[in-house]
Amino acid sequence: MSHQHQDQRVGVFIDVQNMYYSARNLFGARANFAEILTEAVGGRRLIRAIAYVIKAEAPEEAKFFEALGKQGFELKAKDLQVFAGGAKKGDWDVGLAIDAVSMAPKLDVVVLVTGDGDFVPLVQYLQFLGLRVEVMAFLASVSQKLRESVDGFVDLSVAHERYTIRSKIASQTRDRSRRPSRR
Repeated sequence: MSHQHQDQRVGVFIDVQNMYYSARNLFGARANFAEILTEAVGGRRLIRAIAYVIKAEAPEEAKFFEALGKQGFELKAKDLQVFAGGAKKGDWDVGLAIDAVSMAPKLDVVVLVTGDGDFVPLVQYLQFLGLRVEVMAFLASVSQKLRESVDGFVDLSVAHERYTIRSKIASQTRDRSRRPSRR
């Protein structure tokens, strides 16, 4: 990404649900958040890296959240809301936006790791404050308006092998389906 300088203070804000489902749906893999963070910082001064997660009480969830913490992320979690009719809701859009705006005076660059077009007004406001705003996402799942509004965009699809992790189970299932049948 151009316009990177070592003295830039960077805040990284990751919409974990958005990236999780994008990686799963596009590549049958999990997002490699450690690699994404390394790329987002790019040799600059990391002030804060926050991963926003929704707790759904899945069995593997605790290990995943612990791994994010070990990778240098501050975790912000909220419970998945389940409504009377069965509808489910869980997003961090407002919380992420408030955090980015609150931290803006201590940052030079905000890196949003999401494809969600709902963040365009946040991007515009941060730019109005004088910050550089960059987005990292998989091209097929990023809002065109979001891409057009930012100062820099990294398409994680280009090197998706670096930014995703294939689970052993998914790989084994995929390998079995490729084998010719022996009937």
